[in-house]
Amino acid sequence: MEDNEKLVVSPGEATEEFKESAAPEAAEAANEEVEETAAPEGAEAATEEIEGAEAPKDYSFENFEESEATPSSDSNGISDDLRELQNSAANIKPVKKKSKLMAPIIISVAIVAVAAIAALVMMLFFNKNIDGSWYYEQEVPTGYAESSADEPPTVKIGYYFVFEGNNKLTVKSGSTSGSGTYTFRTGSVEGEPIGEPVVDLNFIDPLSNQPITQTFKAEISGNAFTGKKLKLTSLTNNEFSLNLESKNYEKPELKLEGDFVADKETEGKWITVQNGYGVTYTMSYEFKSDGTVSIVTVQKISSAMSGSGKDIEYTVTIDGVYTCNKGKFEITYNMGGENQKAELPYAVKEKGNMLTISAAQDIDYYKVGSASADEILNPLATTAPAVEEAPKQVQEQATTKAK
Repeated sequence: MEDNEKLVVSPGEATEEFKESAAPEAAEAANEEVEETAAPEGAEAATEEIEGAEAPKDYSFENFEESEATPSSDSNGISDDLRELQNSAANIKPVKKKSKLMAPIIISVAIVAVAAIAALVMMLFFNKNIDGSWYYEQEVPTGYAESSADEPPTVKIGYYFVFEGNNKLTVKSGSTSGSGTYTFRTGSVEGEPIGEPVVDLNFIDPLSNQPITQTFKAEISGNAFTGKKLKLTSLTNNEFSLNLESKNYEKPELKLEGDFVADKETEGKWITVQNGYGVTYTMSYEFKSDGTVSIVTVQKISSAMSGSGKDIEYTVTIDGVYTCNKGKFEITYNMGGENQKAELPYAVKEKGNMLTISAAQDIDYYKVGSASADEILNPLATTAPAVEEAPKQVQEQATTKAK
């Protein structure tokens, strides 16, 4: 306990100990240092500076008077000058700096514009593609033995060759059209102009219904402004050439005379199928309630007959208008630029499911959707059992011969 009591020092004792620790020598040294620092010359200079200074102004509240120039202020204590400054600052709009990306964007747009203009110029002046519509006019004999003023010996027939892309070709003359295919390429084999454009044509003439397959040398000239020209010269007969000019197809307008009255029994689509010599003809008439008619003939040539090793199919379409009166159709269509008319007697049979049309011969057409039409369109469905029996009969014959 005695030892612990010695460790605790009272405040009074601590003060006395601190005084004793501050030795007289240290105090005297400090006084001497202060006396040396405050030199007599410095004290005298400071006294002279103080005496020469003006007496301080009296800013006591008793002598304070409010100046007449004190700026006015609003209820919030904001002066008019400060308010004007705030309003001016509010009206100042920061100046937007142009983005560093602006220049590259402008340059990119300019490059795209120049490229587009260059592409347009190439298309208008240097386009050597044959896609599009081309017009060809052919002069053909009328077939009259003796001509007169009313019956000229020849007549001009106009054709449109429409190259639709994807190797699809349509040959049109008036309101008739024939299907076909084409290949536009560069000559590369013997008998062709090597390195020059050639075109393979395979189409059916919509006027004669004759298939045509030939390869032509293609010469393209002109442009979109002066008019493009296309000359096709047969590679097998240099004297046979087609001179075409770029021109859009114009379908002739066919009008009905008087009011049209439909025969409700004949409205709709009628179809028939004829076979012979390796060729199948599927023909149809579609009589519409607005007085228009579409006649379609699909000619399918077997691979054995085509000589190409595959079946070939052509389609000829005739669009026209019609009237029907007392069992007779009168159909008006345009062929080669001239309107033609055909009168076809008809009769509706088998409770409205068969339409017999008389021309050079009577041909029976069946209403699409009827059982008779399905039977001629899908003959394999009705002869399937007989087809299944055929292999069994052949096997029995082979077994008999083996014995």
